[in-house]
Order: sequence, then structure tokens, then C-alpha cells
Amino acid sequence: MKTIEYENKTIHFIPTAHVSKQSVLDVEEAIRTLQPDAVLIELDRNRAKGLMSEEKAPDIDIKTIIKKKEFASFSAQLLLSTFQKRIADDLETEVGAEMKTAIQEAEHYEIPKYYIDRDINITMQRLWGGLGLWKKANFVVSLILSSFGQDDDDLDIEELKNTDLLYAAIGEMETKVPHLANVILHERNEYMAQKIVSNPHETLVVVIGAAHTDGIIESLGKDINMRELRSMPPKKKFNPLEWIFPITLVLLFASLFIKSPDVGTQELIRWLLLSSGLSSLGALLIGAHPLTILATIIGAPIGILSPVLAVGFFSGLAEAYMRPPTVRDFENLAEDSSSFKMWFKNKFLKILLIMLITTVLSSIGTFISGGSIIKQLF
Repeated sequence: MKTIEYENKTIHFIPTAHVSKQSVLDVEEAIRTLQPDAVLIELDRNRAKGLMSEEKAPDIDIKTIIKKKEFASFSAQLLLSTFQKRIADDLETEVGAEMKTAIQEAEHYEIPKYYIDRDINITMQRLWGGLGLWKKANFVVSLILSSFGQDDDDLDIEELKNTDLLYAAIGEMETKVPHLANVILHERNEYMAQKIVSNPHETLVVVIGAAHTDGIIESLGKDINMRELRSMPPKKKFNPLEWIFPITLVLLFASLFIKSPDVGTQELIRWLLLSSGLSSLGALLIGAHPLTILATIIGAPIGILSPVLAVGFFSGLAEAYMRPPTVRDFENLAEDSSSFKMWFKNKFLKILLIMLITTVLSSIGTFISGGSIIKQLF
């Protein structure tokens, strides 16, 4: 526990690891012995409701998520949660057990409770909206690789208490993608600091992930723009840079057709075969539905020529329509994601794999074809 005096408030921070049994005991003892005026908890209202709900999770409409082009950000959020759950299972505890305990203890002692974290949907949209295409792919791939994780022997609870699992999942990427750390950690620190400062009570117990504690304390005196921190990222405006690759490819083909129509036709066929062939072969090897393979063949050249869509959009949407994931697929993500074999059996993981592999292989086919076109021209 870390206690500070700020203006007219006495603030007791209870730094926790989100999968630590000891953290649960720390929270119980602090609330019982201190009997604060209020308990502040690192959750938003919807996450708190989900944490305390005993109802079965509803089906998730993957088709709509893919249509809205939110599948990648949804997957990133889900994989981060899965990362936490996998470690929690390894340690025979429950993700968010200390937060759940804080809610229960506050209710038991009839102490007002406040949820001080920013809505997770805003956080994920701000995170996703600030990443370029390459960094988005790098982020999701890193999360996928982290799913195969480390052995139990490598886990140290006290070390986890000095980090925060959500932040630990992307911590190694901070130097490469500082935007991640800014949105996941620093913005939330400022948001929660302002929530603490504006709380009407004087003696507070704040149950918080350990990695946030120092950052929140440093942010207590800052002039924080809460309206900005609550805002969704603006819709991306037309960016001519996104059209550079499609236009370059079209110009290369046009130049080749002008130089030699026969050679141009051959290279166009080669490109279609390579782009569609490699991506559909990848879908076939993964075990995609036949209609998914057909959608991949058709969607590969469209995806390459579009700055907005990728072949993974077509293949993922087709697979989701033909084999929509069930609630059980989502409930078993933590266990299934750590097994290479289950990536081909869990329907959600399979869609993610199909989208990733088809997009990568289609791009490889185009780069091979592009090299051949340049060779023919020069």
C-alpha cells in the first residue's frame, strides 16, 4: 500500500497484479481496516458489470464486426484479455479477482464505490486509430505470438505486481510503437488521476494495477483535458499516400502493355495467378471453407488494388458467414490460443489465421510479380 496526502484528500493506493492471489488479500485487508469514505476501482462501468455478471455471454456477431472493419481491433482487445486469462489460469487464480473483491468489500461495508477507468472501447479505438497499417499488423502478430507464451516457471507474481498484465502484453513494443504505451498507460493514468482529484470524498482507497500507481501520482497536479481523453479518434480523411502502391502497380502494368501487349498480358496473368493462387493455397492449407477459398481467389486482386480493403477482409467475412464462431470458441480462447493445433479448430482463431495468412501471401505474390514486371521494363 502507498499512502499520499493530496490537497484535502488522503489517498491509499493498493497496487495489484491482475492475477495475483495476494492482491485479493491486500484489497480485503485495506478496505476492512481503513474503512475509507470511498473505494475507487480501475474499471469502467461496463467492465465492472461484465466482471460481476453471472449470466452467460451472448453470441458475438463476427459478421458485423468484419463488415465494419473492426475485426482487427476487436481481435487485439480479445487477445490482450486472453493473454491475461492464460496467465491467470497458470497461477490458478481469476483475472480481475482483486477488482471483484474491491466491489464486494465496498458493498459489504456499504462504502460508496467509483469506477475510474476510461471506457475500454474508447481506449481500443484510440489505440487502433493511431496506428499505421504496418504497425497494426505488427501489433496483432506480436499478440498472436504471445499467446504461445512462457512456462509457469518463468512467471513471478512480485514481478507482475511491478508491471500490469495489460501493459506487459505490449511493454516490449514501447520503444518501437510509443503510441501504444501512450494510449494504454499514460492517457489512462491522466484520466484516472483526474477522477481521483474530482472525487467528492476525502479518504480514498484506490485499487489499481501496479504499473499505474506512480504515473497516476505524477498526474495528480496536471491540467488534464478530460474531453480530449474521452473523444474517439476522428475518421481518417482521404490520404493520397494510401493510393501510391495501387497506382504504381497500375502504371507498371500500363507501361508494360504499351511496350509489349503480349508481355503485359502474360505478366497480368502471372500476377493474378500468384496473388490469388498463393492466398487461396494458404486458405486451403488452413482448412478454410470452399466458399472462403473462392472469395479469396476473387478478393486477392481487389484487395491489392484497394487502399482500404485487403484480401483478408473477403476471406474472413466468407469464413465468418459459413462457420460463425460460437460462445464456446470465445470462452476457450485462453486455452486454445496456447495450442498450435487449436488455432485450426477454434473458429475465431481460425478466422484470424485465415485473414492474416491470405493477406500476407497475396502481398508476397504481388511483390514477386512486381519484380518480374520491373525486370521486363528495364
